[in-house]
Amino acid sequence: MTGADLLDVAMCRLRLPVPMAKLQVIHQLAGALKDERNGVATWQALLRWLRALRLESEVLEALAIVVAARGSTVLSSADLRAAINAPSVLSDVFMEHAFSTPVLVHSWLKCHSGEVPRFYQQPELRRELALGQIVPKALALSLQDLQQWSRRPFVAQWTFEFERLIERNDRSSDGHFSFFLPESDRGEVGQFIARRGQLARSAFLRTLALAADLWGMPIPEAQAVAMVASPADLSLLPMLPDGVPGWVRPLHGARPGTWGEAAGLATSVLRDVHEVEGKSLLHLNLPLHGDARYNGELEIVCILASGEAIDAEEVFGVHDFLPGRMCLPRTEDLTLRIDALESEATFPAKGGGRLRPVLLPLVGNNAGYLQSDLVRRMPRLPAHDSRSPLIVTPRKGGADVLLSGAKVGELLHWNWKWRPTHLKNMGGPTGVALVLDRDVTKRLLHIDSMRLCHVWRARVLTRETDYGDWREEVWQGSVLGLGPGSAMMRISS
Repeated sequence: MTGADLLDVAMCRLRLPVPMAKLQVIHQLAGALKDERNGVATWQALLRWLRALRLESEVLEALAIVVAARGSTVLSSADLRAAINAPSVLSDVFMEHAFSTPVLVHSWLKCHSGEVPRFYQQPELRRELALGQIVPKALALSLQDLQQWSRRPFVAQWTFEFERLIERNDRSSDGHFSFFLPESDRGEVGQFIARRGQLARSAFLRTLALAADLWGMPIPEAQAVAMVASPADLSLLPMLPDGVPGWVRPLHGARPGTWGEAAGLATSVLRDVHEVEGKSLLHLNLPLHGDARYNGELEIVCILASGEAIDAEEVFGVHDFLPGRMCLPRTEDLTLRIDALESEATFPAKGGGRLRPVLLPLVGNNAGYLQSDLVRRMPRLPAHDSRSPLIVTPRKGGADVLLSGAKVGELLHWNWKWRPTHLKNMGGPTGVALVLDRDVTKRLLHIDSMRLCHVWRARVLTRETDYGDWREEVWQGSVLGLGPGSAMMRISS
């Protein structure tokens, strides 16, 4: 087998239905494109792969390699464009970021099947697309909103394009996803990118192509709507999980069985990061011990509070409320910018006083399936009250937090005993943490009459045998003034 054959086999691994596997392949191939010895051969293999693709969504996965390898001397926008047989509104976006130049000729405008017939009906396919199983419900909701606003048949067009793609392309099988499931019956779930889902995403992009071509939809609007079908948030594409931080490793083996043990675990890790690492731990979310009879996870968050008492349940209510409602802006160079949080961004506390968020969700509304593990353990970035913005630069293992060009903290991202599935009520086999320099924490999070508070939440699933229903317990409390009275416990099967 020649070197070219091996590279072609490597490209074929993009067909794996597991998002983390796809992300690993994308990074390995991007690294090969940047390598002086392998760059040219890898580039030719990528072009061969692209010429064989007939679905817009699969083209985007291949273009993610180019975005991840931007700056490589072997990349050629002309050769790339000539190799793409299924361009889309998003392929233009990917290429603009890869080459830092605008795309002037939109070759995707005619990539559709023509306008849906007036009396077209395919209720079963329409229900399948709206169900949210093969693709997220966000795709259907986006087209429903466009249809209501424009009085154009967006949903019927999507269904029509889906049927046309099935007729032309649905000749291959996904195989059996059970290959990726654990041998033991642990009641696990996972996200797999099935062939039918690729057809649905491609049909969605083709619907937007027709809308821009025949219905007068502005191209910038089509690009914005199309992002819900993207395989990735390009700003987060560099965030491949890295090694487990040294101070984190002992936590993964912890097996708290009571509220007190979980409270002690949260207190000890905060103390260790503060005293041993010399940092402030603002956020931590990770799995604990896991086996056939026990699975646990721990999350520590912080918030600014003006009241006397801190209710952990109330703090987590604010914490869980923000994802999907607050999104950090992405810049043209794919970094993230955090400006000062508005002074009115507070929540009333039941016991009096106010609560002000300190942790902002990293993942926005258009997270792609390549970032599905991140969504399950939503990483957080620091809110602040400084005149100078924070700039966050994603990288392997997380992201660097910069203030006036100097690194003042980092977001950490790692895998722990990774597998493609996880228990339904758990966050998955990955961990995230946010740490800042202690002096910077005091400056950025200083609000008159408010103090920085930490709360924790532990979730534990147990059962007496290797099979059967899980028993769930959730404990939470404040790190300061710990006591059973500040905890909440919920037990369910």
